[in-house]
Order: sequence, then C-alpha cells, then structure tokens
Amino acid sequence: MANSVLLNDYTVDFESIAPAIEALIFASEEPVSVERLLELFSVQDGRENNSGGKERGNAEYKNIRGRRVKIKNKAEEERLKKEAKAKKEIILKAIEFIKKEFNEKGSHGIYLSVNDNGISFKTKPEYFDIISGSLKVRPLKFTGPQLETLSIIAYKQPVTKNEIDAIRGFDSGSTVKFLLEKNLVRVAGRKEIVGRPLIYKTTDYFIEVFNLKNLNDLPSVKEMEDVLKKGDSAGYGNAEKSEETGEANGGSPEGSLFE
Repeated sequence: MANSVLLNDYTVDFESIAPAIEALIFASEEPVSVERLLELFSVQDGRENNSGGKERGNAEYKNIRGRRVKIKNKAEEERLKKEAKAKKEIILKAIEFIKKEFNEKGSHGIYLSVNDNGISFKTKPEYFDIISGSLKVRPLKFTGPQLETLSIIAYKQPVTKNEIDAIRGFDSGSTVKFLLEKNLVRVAGRKEIVGRPLIYKTTDYFIEVFNLKNLNDLPSVKEMEDVLKKGDSAGYGNAEKSEETGEANGGSPEGSLFE
C-alpha cells in the first residue's frame, strides 16, 4: 500500500498539486522520483496488492489511490482506474509546469533538474560566484587525466582498470581512486575473466553533476574529445601538469580516446 501521510487531497486540481510538489521537491534532501511522488500522493493504478484480490468471501479488494477499496463490479473498477490515471496526469503536468516556470524564466536563481535519478532544485551556474563566496563552496575541478579517465568509464562502462590503462597508455590507479572518492564512479562487480578484476561504472551522482537526463544524454565522442583538448573551456579546471603521469593536460598518446 502506498505510504501516504498527506492530510489534504492535493490531486483535486492542478492549482493545488503544483505548489505542493514544488514545496516537496524543495524540502527533500535528495532527488525525488516520479514514482515516489505518485506514492506520496496516493495515486495507484488499480492493480491488486500482494495480499491478494479476494477477501471476506467473494468480495474483491484492490489498491486504489493508496487505500483498500471494495470493488463491486467491473464498471466501478474501470472508473477508479480512470480517476487514478487522470490524477497521475495532473502530477506529470505539474512537474512540467514547475520546470517551465523555473527553467525558462529569468526571474529565478534556481532551476528544476529532471533526470533518471530523480527531480531536484539546483542553483543556476551563473550565480556560483555569490554562492561560493558566501557559503565557501568549492567547485569540483578535474585534472586532464581525471576527466579523461572519467570519460572513458562513462563511454565504455562497464570497464576494468586494465582496459582504461590500455586506452590511455598510462596507469590510472590514482585517477580511478579519486573518482571513487568523489562518488562519480562505483565498483559494479567483477569481470568473469582470469583474475576477476573489478569493473567500474558511473554513478547517479555523475548524472547529477553533469546535469544529464540519463547516460543517453552524454555528448558525442567527438564533443568530449574537443572538451579534453580545450582544457577548462567547458568549465572544468585542468591542471597544467598531471602528477600521475607527468603529461601536460593528460592527453592520450594514442590519439583518440575511444578508438
């Protein structure tokens, strides 16, 4: 059953649900998924829950909008399903409305980030200077080798350290460790080959940091290579020289990173 603790039925109309969702996302400490919003607002699709669909003789009970409802006939079941569908559409419409309000108008310092990891409010990049100055927030900067290694993992995942080293032509141990510490990549198991080496993938936090909807939103290989060649022109701070390899900007001696 849905875990709803709401005292009001905000799904009655669009004017009620939009500000309620806005407040909920703003107050949440982590991104909120659409599924969680549907659960919190008790929007169910009418399917039977795990306890079974038949109770108390021949009466049939189903989960409708987060509560056990006795279904008298098929017509009533269809009506309740349509009601739940309509309320779900109101929630999705409200998310789009909030996104348009904050992302397209210049009167806000924050925007709504919507991706596979969930929905959250973020500060707009143009106000980073005032935020960093007042809250002493430090930007996440990458050296050339770190950004290069992260790019390889993003495009080749799941990938082992040996595979990363083969592409870069250098040992990537320290850069992989850095990316793990920053929660940008994670250990995703072991490859079923001799030695069973660890395999790495990007995290949900990686999607958040780079403001992607999902991994399908990654820039093309050519665009990423251009970013690496241009250094910090895309907003990433490259060190002049890599402590790991001694190579300027961490460029791969093999030419293309992803061949």
